[in-house]
Amino acid sequence: MKHAFSISDQILAAFVGAALLLDVPASRVYYEHTAPTEIVGRYFFHGIKELFDIPIPFTPFEIGSYLILGFILATKGWQPARYWRSLVFLAFLVPGVCAFATVWGLLRGNTLDLAFTQLHFIPLLSAWLCIGYYVGTRPHLLGRVVRILFVVCLIRAVYALYVFLVVFGRTLGDREYLIDHTVSIFLAGGMAYAASQMWYQRHSTRRVLTYGGAFLLIAFPYLLNDRRASFAGAIAALLLLPWILPQRLRKTVLKPYKWGLVLGVALVSFLAVRSSNPHSLIGALRTVATVETQLSYRDMENYNLMVGMIDQPLLGLGFGTRFPTVISLPDISFAFELFDAIPHNTVYFLWTFGGALGIAALTTLSSGLLMVISRVGRLAIRKSELLISLLALVITCQWLMYVFFDMGLLESRSLMILGLFAGGVFPLYARLIVEHRYASQQGTELVQKTRVTRST
Repeated sequence: MKHAFSISDQILAAFVGAALLLDVPASRVYYEHTAPTEIVGRYFFHGIKELFDIPIPFTPFEIGSYLILGFILATKGWQPARYWRSLVFLAFLVPGVCAFATVWGLLRGNTLDLAFTQLHFIPLLSAWLCIGYYVGTRPHLLGRVVRILFVVCLIRAVYALYVFLVVFGRTLGDREYLIDHTVSIFLAGGMAYAASQMWYQRHSTRRVLTYGGAFLLIAFPYLLNDRRASFAGAIAALLLLPWILPQRLRKTVLKPYKWGLVLGVALVSFLAVRSSNPHSLIGALRTVATVETQLSYRDMENYNLMVGMIDQPLLGLGFGTRFPTVISLPDISFAFELFDAIPHNTVYFLWTFGGALGIAALTTLSSGLLMVISRVGRLAIRKSELLISLLALVITCQWLMYVFFDMGLLESRSLMILGLFAGGVFPLYARLIVEHRYASQQGTELVQKTRVTRST
């Protein structure tokens, strides 16, 4: 059945497609190679002041995001649904705590300009979770977003392979990654979609081969990109997978899942022993398991952040200041001027500057999203509902690991993709509860009628 897409739906879909396809130049995508997506992406992700010398401290992506949210709220109004209020509560937890920590920081003598620089992307978390809820109320629009993600992943995979094979001469050399950090989140979602379609279409050899080829096409640059946080997110999603499946499927996959888990642990252990690359996930496991005599940059950074936590354990340092450097960090200001104000680990970032409230807000948000995702998966009736829950699980696990290992709380595209899928499951959850209650009521009435018929 075909659905009519309104102009606002088409604008939203085009905006999401552009954000997924274009690159942020500051992320050093493809290193010395300048991709067309990077050239155009400059006009989407760089600040208005930097681009046009107009004193507006926002990027076109931020402005577009808030305009889309404003249009939705203006045309649709405040949603009366129960789970809309639950989503809004979760969506504004982290930004709300950050606003409080900013006020607290100003009272302690911190500077507002630095606080704004540290936090100005964080409200996008609230905006895209609310936009995601709207997308979830229109299943055909959510389905289009899923297809856009898959198509963009294919395009990105083809171009990444071109760069690797032709431009880089089939070797990364001393480069740590192929594309950039955030793109691994997209590619993981594309692989999850291809794998689920292989399962759903398993009775058609042609479609299995088609989606299997797409999976391998996306997997190759995903592995070459070699982002440890993304690999950890994929492992977390696989470990949580049985707990979001409906009962009928859980029994089917549980036995092969257990054997796969055993084989996976054995394979990872074997590769860790043989690995010589400390920057890879497998090599990092070996490093952790052996004695390391020299602290890495991340170790020193995390230690300094923990000193800040100990100094102000309840309310934090407040935003608008730099974290203490008990252990002197290498000066990387030539590449990243605010290296001692915006750390890599944004969990510690939120904890150090936002205090106990900051980490409590992030924990509540994470557990709330995962709980709703798991409930949608267990209650799923249609294939599309289970597919959305699987994609939401993969994307959320990817984002959570990105938050812990890198700047996931401060990267605009990762906040967008999380909001679309994690926010989109809330209205789906509400519909499934209504359908299950209706089915239960119908079943009860049928049993009662049968009893009456038998008694007469």
